Amino acid sequence: MRLISFSLLSFLVFSLSSGFGQESIKAIDCDGIERTLNEQGLITVIIYSNAALQEWTRKAGTSVDPFHGNPLFRQMVVVDLRGTLASLAKGYTQRRMSRDLNTEAQRLIPYYREKGNPNDPREDLVAIADFDGELSKQLGWERASKEKRVLLFGRDGKVLKRWKSIEDLNELVTTVQAQLEASSSP
Repeated sequence: MRLISFSLLSFLVFSLSSGFGQESIKAIDCDGIERTLNEQGLITVIIYSNAALQEWTRKAGTSVDPFHGNPLFRQMVVVDLRGTLASLAKGYTQRRMSRDLNTEAQRLIPYYREKGNPNDPREDLVAIADFDGELSKQLGWERASKEKRVLLFGRDGKVLKRWKSIEDLNELVTTVQAQLEASSSP
């Protein structure tokens, strides 16, 4: 009996420490590609956006520009479109988002080259149109809001930091920097 209890306990400890049973959060982006928002092996910043937060979203995205081109870093934007007219023109909305990312990719090329990364930045740029709010709910954002929300996932795919309404983007930058430095040290 003790052997069974010890074996069960050992399995549970191993399972919890190895991430067994951890749910991947997946969504289809504006390019029609299935993306894992909490992909293991990456430091991922998820920025919440909606019509009221467009300017702030640009600022938040620009604040993490220096990390682009690092193969351990990803930035994604989830655009909350619940209750908007965008849901009546989903195709147009997604094409527009995709065109905006094409432009953004050109702006990010110097960050990639500076890090010796020859890849096309466009492959790493992700925007997800959340027409029904289901993805936002999975991320803990129950209602549409003007709050400046950001999630940071660690390399283990777990939430490292959740900002409900971040005012100081330097806090985001220093947190991401610390995670990337910790990930690259032996």
